[in-house]
Amino acid sequence: MEDYICVLRCKGGTNASDLFIYNGPEDCWLNYTLFQGNKACIYGCLGDGNCARVCPKRAIHINNDHLPVIDPNLCDGCGICVKECPRNVLELISRSQLVYLACKSLDIEQEVKGYCRSGCTGCGICRDVCPYGAIRIENNLPIIDYNRCNSCGICVKKCPRNCFVDRARARPYGIISLKCNGCGECVKVCQFNAISGKPNQRHIIDKEVCIGCGRCFEVCPIRAITMAGALGYTKVA
Repeated sequence: MEDYICVLRCKGGTNASDLFIYNGPEDCWLNYTLFQGNKACIYGCLGDGNCARVCPKRAIHINNDHLPVIDPNLCDGCGICVKECPRNVLELISRSQLVYLACKSLDIEQEVKGYCRSGCTGCGICRDVCPYGAIRIENNLPIIDYNRCNSCGICVKKCPRNCFVDRARARPYGIISLKCNGCGECVKVCQFNAISGKPNQRHIIDKEVCIGCGRCFEVCPIRAITMAGALGYTKVA
């Protein structure tokens, strides 16, 4: 049976401008009844905490940016908070899925930049850099095909507005063994220039630059690369 966890599809909060000052009770639905809420972004979190109040596991609290923070150790994916949210910014995803887009705006680039410093503009960079073809753009918004996505984290690092969230507590890094023949296939797929070396000689990976996406591991023809270093995680070629 699939294990789900709730995530917040918004990074607005104090990064997003207000349409008006709401002085009513801290209740998302009451706020929403006034012109669909006080946020200039009609897709963003209102931050009045209904999700936190209805969570039976007390897995949610509202932070200083007026955004819900979900404790993955307490959340059991029941979905009660998802149904309570008037803006539909809470979503259940598989617990094994580590990367997701924290934005739901369908507006064009100029509008998004006008009201939110962390909103997605639909630029398409994430789609272009994804090595698995797991991202497409629909109505100015990236859509992730979780059946194709392997949570490599490349889109997270490449997004110019930091719209993606990486749930991984730590990432591995690559190590190239002595049996490397310097073919250079790993260099071709590394999008972060983390691999260097002369042709036909052993290459090295700068672990300070490596994001642990694993692309080098996947393409190495003689399986000379090991991924290691994340919470004891080791994948040997």
